Amino acid sequence: MNKKANRRAFFVCMFICLMYVSVIMHLPEKMSFQRVSNDQEIIPANMNMSMQENTRQAVPKIVPVSTVQTEQTARAELPAVNKKISHSAPGDDCIEPSLFMSLPLVCFAIKERLIEKEGLIPAGKSSGSAVSWKKPIDILHDKDEEGLKNISKTIGAKHMVVFLKQEGILLKEGLSAEEIMLGRGYVLEKKKLLLLYNSIVSDKYNRLFPFAVNGTGIVGRNGIFEFTSMKDKAKKQNTAEDEGWLMPNLVNLPIKIALDKLIIHTAKIKIHGSGVVAEQSPKPFERTSGETECIIYGKTQKQQNGEK
Repeated sequence: MNKKANRRAFFVCMFICLMYVSVIMHLPEKMSFQRVSNDQEIIPANMNMSMQENTRQAVPKIVPVSTVQTEQTARAELPAVNKKISHSAPGDDCIEPSLFMSLPLVCFAIKERLIEKEGLIPAGKSSGSAVSWKKPIDILHDKDEEGLKNISKTIGAKHMVVFLKQEGILLKEGLSAEEIMLGRGYVLEKKKLLLLYNSIVSDKYNRLFPFAVNGTGIVGRNGIFEFTSMKDKAKKQNTAEDEGWLMPNLVNLPIKIALDKLIIHTAKIKIHGSGVVAEQSPKPFERTSGETECIIYGKTQKQQNGEK
């Protein structure tokens, strides 16, 4: 009985010793089976901690192809940030409006009674040191920047921004009233600028056209405005002046009919009197050219009868 008990105790002690030895030698880890993919590296369990960390960092991270393509597509679709906006040339769809913007803005201000049409506004200095005072229309005609700056201060940037927004034109933030009025520091589609003219500029301002800035002009025809090259217009005008024209015989014609005959050739017409034409200058059938000044002297039927 003692022999059996001793033998059993011996085997129990041997089993306990073997368990301790296996734990110390990491036998369970070495004898375990783990499934490892082909793309991953096997890291031995007996490495120290620093070597294991270095090995993990060296193993490249596998990213699915679909994820890479998605990131590349997203980068391609991202808008360009901090891209500098360049001012387009007059031949492009967009331009820096410059003084072209001042005309509809002044018309808007007069219409809304922010400024008076017949009021006087300080403008650029005259030949002396004194400041000249002009009406808004005269400031536009002379393209007086000082006068336009003073008008912009009277109107205010807020009113101009609201008006342009109503017309479908959005300006970037931070523009001053002077920059908006003088059309500087921003670009605008030509189409929208012409629509602005069609919307706010009436026939009362016809004497300002063609409104030219730096060789390019805006002309109005039957209430529709368009851009034109002033160089081409000057060439056509010079050609017409070279050809010349004959002064028609206007004597004994009603002044209204005489005007219709002259307006084809020149806009410089002066009328003295009324009724029918008694005298004219230049004389009938005299050859002339260009915008020749024509003078008509009219007399009523009573005046003619009194002379007789």
